[in-house]
Amino acid sequence: MARQERGGGRRERREELPERQFQWVVPKGRKATVYEDITLDTQPSVHRFLHNGYFVSYPDGRGTWDDDSTALDVLGWHAFRDPAELWERPYYQQGAQCEREIEAATQGARADGLLAGIDPSWIEFLRRDGQIPAFLEHGIWSITTRRSRAALSDVLTHAIVLYAAMKQRQAQALVIEGMDLDADFGDITIEAAKDRWRTEPAWQPTRALIERLGTITDWGELLVVTGLIVEPLLGGAVRRELLMRGALAAGDPITPVVARNAQREGRWWQDLTTAFGRFVLTDAAHGDANRELLHVWREDWEPEALAALDALEPIFAGGGVDFTTARDRVRTDQEAVLAEAGLVDAPAGATA
Repeated sequence: MARQERGGGRRERREELPERQFQWVVPKGRKATVYEDITLDTQPSVHRFLHNGYFVSYPDGRGTWDDDSTALDVLGWHAFRDPAELWERPYYQQGAQCEREIEAATQGARADGLLAGIDPSWIEFLRRDGQIPAFLEHGIWSITTRRSRAALSDVLTHAIVLYAAMKQRQAQALVIEGMDLDADFGDITIEAAKDRWRTEPAWQPTRALIERLGTITDWGELLVVTGLIVEPLLGGAVRRELLMRGALAAGDPITPVVARNAQREGRWWQDLTTAFGRFVLTDAAHGDANRELLHVWREDWEPEALAALDALEPIFAGGGVDFTTARDRVRTDQEAVLAEAGLVDAPAGATA
């Protein structure tokens, strides 16, 4: 025992050596996590170590990263952390688990004869609208991949890229589910879904909203709008209220698994952007100006998102889901998200 105690003392003394305490980043906690070690300072910045400016600049003089890429401002973007500390290994582990769960649900449903118990009216709903949310997710993927490059810290760039990858996987999962079910029920094609996405009146406000998201050039605005408005309202309504609840009520054993995994990833982004909202609103130097800007963005985007949600009432009816109840739930959820982000004290005239 004495030898173990002496050995422990030697280990403690070695850990106290200055070279073992040296680190590039200031951790959020007492010690840097693996997430912080491998994510922070992977993106060069003139605000960190490039004291002579960026190595490469645009012809107009802008550096590789531009402080004007967002109207938001903080004392230091590198202080932000993803609350979930998601990085590549857990991301791929989670993605692999998603695919295993979906594959197991599909194979199990066939092996156990569960597909025969699905309500025929739900099968008709899947033919009409089951794959259309894939275009919503794919649209967000396309937009976020274009805006991730401009973010002013490696943590934020990293998070946006992971979010984009999740949206693409969610879109693909819906398309593949349609292909699987087409083999059993027939006439569940992505071509028909694409035509309906383009022409069905109930989906056009959602389509217009996604197309308008593509006009955002400010990456900070994109984080706020997708995480605090689009995900909790449209994302939650389509994934949880329509696809999950509707499928469960209809005896569909596959769609809830697809939607549940997508909803979990949507909550991750929602939590991250909630933390982002608190981060910019509590900045000692720029918090008040950021608050005004976030209220402007909310007033600009929330009514359009709610209008797109309201237009989906006949889609919910076609899926056998009570729209009023579903709308109330997602609206309550979004208000809680806004409150957690610090946006409950909206100035006069802000959206209630």
